[in-house]
Amino acid sequence: MELNEAVAFVLRQLRLERNLSQEKLAELIDSHQVYISEIEQGKKLPSLTVLDNIAKAFNLPLSQLVYQIEVKLEEGK
Repeated sequence: MELNEAVAFVLRQLRLERNLSQEKLAELIDSHQVYISEIEQGKKLPSLTVLDNIAKAFNLPLSQLVYQIEVKLEEGK
């Protein structure tokens, strides 16, 4: 599994667990729904700043979000 695929999986999973639409998440991080969609499709890889904003939107520390991505990467090996 590639990094962009792990980020896509974790982001989508967290978003759905919190019953957020892509549009609402984009609003929370001051971004655009298309960008969220591209991340979730593995087409874009967000910067650390964007990951930090996403973590805050999910009420998680950035380290926890990164950890979840790392776990998914390890599962995919």
